[in-house]
Amino acid sequence: MKHPIMVIETDQAVIRVELMPESAPAAVQSVIDIAKKGLYDNREIRRIAPGFVVQPSFTGFDVPELNKEIPGEFAANGFENGAVMKERSVCMAGDGKSTASCSEFFFCLTDETGARLQGRFPVIGTVTAGWEEVKRLEKVPAHRYYPEGYEDVVIYLPDTPEHMKKVFIIENN
Repeated sequence: MKHPIMVIETDQAVIRVELMPESAPAAVQSVIDIAKKGLYDNREIRRIAPGFVVQPSFTGFDVPELNKEIPGEFAANGFENGAVMKERSVCMAGDGKSTASCSEFFFCLTDETGARLQGRFPVIGTVTAGWEEVKRLEKVPAHRYYPEGYEDVVIYLPDTPEHMKKVFIIENN
């Protein structure tokens, strides 16, 4: 089975993610649907946690349609998918207990991050090209940010906005 590819065009480069629908079918389908509607396009990258994750959004970009939860397809929620979270893994964000976001994904920056988060977030894919862009984003000048309701989450907001300019899906059926 060939996997769909999510292509993320940033301000400076392109990141390609091989999606794994067998690992988290609802989460992968949600990302595909949102990308096809163009709802990721021209969105500011709003969460960097150096040495941990780069997460384009942590609030559904403040768009109600994107700030919904779906059942979490991960071990902590009783869903055994067999996917190992590690450096280059792309995972859906969520509460880490029972739900995942319908729109928010993050890039695992290290194997240690993956081990720490394993079983609490669904793995939806793997970065196959553009990893150097993810690592560049990790290192952009940023400042600590404490949005209401997220005070206990490590969030650094880029000093100069970084964007996902376009996100689209290549079907490989």
